[in-house]
Amino acid sequence: MKYGIAVKLALLLAAVGICASALTGAYSYGVSRSLLVESSQQSLVAATQVLGRRVDTSLEEIARNLQVLANHPSVRRTLKQPDPQMNAQLAELFELMMQANPAYFQIRLISADNFGLEQVRVDRLGPSFINVPEADLQEKGHFSYVSETLQLPSGTVYMSRITINHERGVYTGAERPSMQLAMPVRDTDGKALGVVVINLDVDGMFALLATDLPLDFRLFLANGQGDILIHPDHSKTFGFDRGRRVLLQDEFAATRSLVTGATSQVVFQQPTTDGLLQPVVMAFVRQPLKLRSEEGQLYVGLAQPLSSVREGARHLGLLIMISVLGFGLLGLLGTLFLARLVLRPLRQLIAAANLFGRGQEIGYLPLDRQDEIGELARSFQQMQRQIGEQLGSLHASQEQLKQMAQYDALTELPNRRMLQDRLDLAIARARRHGGCAAVLFIDLDNFKDINDGWGHDAGDAVLVAVAQRLRLSVRDTDTVARLGGDEFVVLLDGPDTERDAALIAGKLIDCLSPGIPFQGGTLRVAASIGISIFPQHGITAPQLLMAADRAMYSVKANGRGGFGFAVLQD
Repeated sequence: MKYGIAVKLALLLAAVGICASALTGAYSYGVSRSLLVESSQQSLVAATQVLGRRVDTSLEEIARNLQVLANHPSVRRTLKQPDPQMNAQLAELFELMMQANPAYFQIRLISADNFGLEQVRVDRLGPSFINVPEADLQEKGHFSYVSETLQLPSGTVYMSRITINHERGVYTGAERPSMQLAMPVRDTDGKALGVVVINLDVDGMFALLATDLPLDFRLFLANGQGDILIHPDHSKTFGFDRGRRVLLQDEFAATRSLVTGATSQVVFQQPTTDGLLQPVVMAFVRQPLKLRSEEGQLYVGLAQPLSSVREGARHLGLLIMISVLGFGLLGLLGTLFLARLVLRPLRQLIAAANLFGRGQEIGYLPLDRQDEIGELARSFQQMQRQIGEQLGSLHASQEQLKQMAQYDALTELPNRRMLQDRLDLAIARARRHGGCAAVLFIDLDNFKDINDGWGHDAGDAVLVAVAQRLRLSVRDTDTVARLGGDEFVVLLDGPDTERDAALIAGKLIDCLSPGIPFQGGTLRVAASIGISIFPQHGITAPQLLMAADRAMYSVKANGRGGFGFAVLQD
């Protein structure tokens, strides 16, 4: 059987296409596999950094709890003049705080007198708590978390090293990894009356911090000298407590640059070792501690099985192989079909299709032919006309949907969705350039009375008038949005000071004071405005909106018709 030039050309093109697809697929698989591994490593580093920041945040939260306890009036009174009833009340307070913080082993109030005698002590015992009786209270003045804390200024936190708790008389915390955080209690004259001490369950704290991590991740922790504190193989932890030191830099050689201070983070692949049943990708970061501490810094690490990292690459390779085979087969069938067509009219159709794809005039088509090519050309011309009409209609529909999705139908102001997008952009811009952004949450004070007394048409008229006045009272770069009902939000993109935001809030209140004509009468509304500023009152869009909302309700509670700022975040 003889094959014509069209069949031969089709087979040749199909073979070239399949080979090119195979080479492209192989190259794409190699590059994509490397990118997947690199991306997984970067994600692991990011997760480790987040975990390190969570550690510092948790310690700062404990410091705030110590601040609350150290400044509690009952604490000072019982240190000056012990009273059993007062001690019982403090024990209840300690127990409530331990219920809210599962990682607290123990909270104690220790006097500066009587060799550091414990005045109040609550210990955790499994799911319950023990208010240690007076007869079992101990003298702790010889411990550094007492003697050194008494020398600190008021409000300063002492943080001990992370060690195994060998103190006698301890309940759940006995022989467990722990550290003590303490703060001095001073009277109004600055005299040290005692210390408040929180004994922290280190394993429990890190277990809570790691709850969001995938189940196959493994957590590592080392102190400032590199002593391993958390490791899947528990025999490698707290070696210094057993007379030998197991150091991070010895266990994982790649971390030496981290411990020596040459870098702040490392990521590497680690083969199977004790405690690691399979090869893993590991990331370690150095986390400086903001609190006064004997540790100074911690080294936090995460390990992810290398098999899970490579699993995505295997799936990718399978998909590429299937795609190459499938498209190769389709290409073979397509070229066999196309090769049977007349080349010249086909080129004309291809040229016309390319022009149409670029949105240009399609030019000449072989419309006068009476064969299949002519019919195809006429069908193409008709399709081009129909698609043009459909594209125009689709474009109009898209514009209408965009308007409905981003703007309020009544006031034509941006809605909550568009406000969220613009607020995110304003926050990103302020964070990048060191500026600020302000959110003014506006609620009309007597809008319900207008709706009830005049009807919903009057309410709609008021909302439209308020929207116009607000829009005319701010800059073009600012955003006025309606959240729903009688709630509006004004986003000030970059006020210089809180005073600027306050001036604009006053201007907005003034612009709403004139009456609104309606059906021969006059409608009057007032507004309460809550103000939040980035970054003082929040660093995300939900935080800023919530802070401004709370500030607005505070204004309403204090008499309405004014404005107020949100409470500063700690």
